[in-house]
Amino acid sequence: MKSLIEEVEALVARVGTHPVWGYGHCVRVHALAEELARAEGISYDAEILRVSALLHDIGLYKAYAMREPADHAKRSAIVAQRILNDADFPPQATKTAMEAIEAHPPGTAPNPGAEATLLKDAVALDYLGVVGLSRVLAMVGTEEDVADIRAAVWHAESLRRQIPDLLILETSKDIAHRRGHETDQFMEDLRNATAGLKLL
Repeated sequence: MKSLIEEVEALVARVGTHPVWGYGHCVRVHALAEELARAEGISYDAEILRVSALLHDIGLYKAYAMREPADHAKRSAIVAQRILNDADFPPQATKTAMEAIEAHPPGTAPNPGAEATLLKDAVALDYLGVVGLSRVLAMVGTEEDVADIRAAVWHAESLRRQIPDLLILETSKDIAHRRGHETDQFMEDLRNATAGLKLL
């Protein structure tokens, strides 16, 4: 018999097909959150962190599309609560996971819980470096504010400037510094190859 975590992971692997917000993103975020916890010596509940990472964007998937609330983090928390309640996840653990999911977008007010802090920084870091660039390019034509390649470049550079100041943990800031150099090198090479983006 599958454990709850295995069932949640199988569900997200099945419905999380989006190239930007899907299963791959969730697995990367979870691994990065664990890496941050090890580096910072943060104690956390492994099951809560994993289900929070797996479900933090579930409100964006077609299978769970709802009009309300408009905020995807709140919508994801509502869907996660239903899934975890149906699976008899402990109520306090469900509440902690929901709080982490609601607070995960970069720039929103942080939640003081360990799982929320780890999730928030890991999600933000996945917007940077070569992975972040790949995600932004995958947004072209699927997100209103990323209509074309030029808009994607602008969006990636905007994230490169904003994300480091939104991070909480020192280890996250170190990783952001390294990933920022990856972004900068890509942008320099792209500008050189496209006459300063004129030939994009």
